[in-house]
Amino acid sequence: MTSAAGKAEQIFRILNRELWVVTSSDRDSRGGLLATWVSQASLDPERPVILAGLAPNHHTTALVRNSGRLAVHLLEPDQCNVAWNFCRDSGRARDKLENVELEGGVADTPVLTKCHSYLLGQVFACVETGERTYFWADVVQAEQHSRLAPLAEQQFIDWCDEEKKAVLRLDKSEDIGVQREFEAEFRQSIPDWLRFEE
Repeated sequence: MTSAAGKAEQIFRILNRELWVVTSSDRDSRGGLLATWVSQASLDPERPVILAGLAPNHHTTALVRNSGRLAVHLLEPDQCNVAWNFCRDSGRARDKLENVELEGGVADTPVLTKCHSYLLGQVFACVETGERTYFWADVVQAEQHSRLAPLAEQQFIDWCDEEKKAVLRLDKSEDIGVQREFEAEFRQSIPDWLRFEE
């Protein structure tokens, strides 16, 4: 790791980003994952937009790509066990929503009943960058259930025991191994409209 990369990693570890559970479904499957790269992408209060950066090799990313829909959920501070459910192993191996209570009346996209708040989005743009797939989505439904600060990354890490932390480190390492090749391919094939020229 270069000196700049090492220092950058230290700086990024200072951040305490909110944890988001991202869910989606298509005709054949449903799933969810834990994400930290979810953000407001529009300042216009009349046209709220979310931007979610998801790992391209994850099951839920494929569901969002196939369906064009996603729900992003903030969790309550005491929902570390819910966060753990969505960050461990793959949705290809098990239904992460199997033991999770879901809202009725929300068409086609799984929405957690017990959460801090959620935004339901209809995707209108997608950019594949190798390491991340970025989805821009219009917010079509939103609910806030709590006024507490939502669960954040450092609080979740502090909750994890050493065994859980080892699982998180291994998952991260495996993702990096897969995504480095995707990211290198993306850099070689950036379209002219997106490539920055000095």
